Amino acid sequence: MRLTPVYTHHIEIYTTSLVISGAYDLVIYRRVSDAINDEQRRYITLRDAMIAPLSHAHTTQRLPQLLCDRSESVLVATLAEAPPPPDYPLEEQRREVVPLTAMFFTTAFVVRGTYYVRPGLTLAEALERNTEEFLPLRNVHMFPIAGGAPIVRNFAALAHSRIVALYQVRELPAPPPPASPEPVEPAPAPQEEVGG
Repeated sequence: MRLTPVYTHHIEIYTTSLVISGAYDLVIYRRVSDAINDEQRRYITLRDAMIAPLSHAHTTQRLPQLLCDRSESVLVATLAEAPPPPDYPLEEQRREVVPLTAMFFTTAFVVRGTYYVRPGLTLAEALERNTEEFLPLRNVHMFPIAGGAPIVRNFAALAHSRIVALYQVRELPAPPPPASPEPVEPAPAPQEEVGG
């Protein structure tokens, strides 16, 4: 009897008032952003879960299983992603994209992250064309509006419907290279006097 493999991602789900974490099991490998966006069910099932008020994250309750309403999710952050199977088509996942850093404002967080768009598109054009419920972001910094320490994650998916305002962060230009010193012409060699 062949067992079906299970791919387990460890994720955090942030709502406007809660932080929820746990193991998100998939029988078909998908990256977290693809799995969350392709999810057909309203509730995400988490195993070995923890739930806490956002403002009191140290007050946690542990549960063997928890159902989380996707429509209430503001951010889904990846803590640890399952490794892909050896035959996973990585080449199909690669697209020609350029990174844009942006600030996204929700009612619960200000989020700074890198969003990847097709070359030639502005951030606004890319978001208008986006049909996914969650935007995949890299190098994410989440600042709770109610206060508290910033939360830093390598990856998070931000609910498109929860974005209230946004702007593109202008990258600082690279500092100019140091000026090369003026070439110094060698001093003429002293000439010997002949005769004398």
